[in-house]
Amino acid sequence: MPQLIIHDESGETSSLTISTKTVTIGRRRTNTLFLPHLSVSGFHARITDDKGCLIIEDLDSTNGTIVNGEKIKRQVLVHLDDIIIGSYRVSYSETYNPQADNTSATFMGHSNNAHQTSEAAISHPATANTPEDIAVIKVASGAKSGSVVMLEKPVTTLGKANGDMGAISKKSTGYYFLPVNDHGAPMKHNGKGLVPQVEIKLVGGDMIEIGGEYLEFVHPYQHNIYDKITN
Repeated sequence: MPQLIIHDESGETSSLTISTKTVTIGRRRTNTLFLPHLSVSGFHARITDDKGCLIIEDLDSTNGTIVNGEKIKRQVLVHLDDIIIGSYRVSYSETYNPQADNTSATFMGHSNNAHQTSEAAISHPATANTPEDIAVIKVASGAKSGSVVMLEKPVTTLGKANGDMGAISKKSTGYYFLPVNDHGAPMKHNGKGLVPQVEIKLVGGDMIEIGGEYLEFVHPYQHNIYDKITN
């Protein structure tokens, strides 16, 4: 399940697992995510699940909702998006880390002992406890090289909402990649250019190039092979 990693102005960090269809964010205690600061409106923003994609929406807040440096009204969330709500910085992670629930508290009005961390929860292939029936995307380039995103949701978005963005659908017949927005260099699949809005089926070992990053699709059956090699 995806998570919100909340950083307050004092440097303390906490987390909230998104396990419901709707998450409300604001200064009033009735919100799912309670952020008790005057810079936050009573009902500031809302995150909703729309057919597997998580949408963040500003609720006409006083200071606005900022995603990756830009004010938004309504936008699809993408893994590692950076969200500013008042004096709080919120990181969106599509990789669920169960340890975060044990060591981090959520800002819901009853916690004062938040655990301090440095970045959003991202699993590493050497330590990730990945179910054998779930595929993953492995980052193969850049600063996040080696980290993985579990493809456990019906739809997982990749890339940047304001730039190149794609989506991987988990279906009964396999996993499929759909190029959604193509603002920069054409997205590629195994070195070949992709046509926006044309879906392709993925197989283990496929490489997707999106926004200048290389992502490897790791099929569920490969987990067994990896376990046999490392054990």
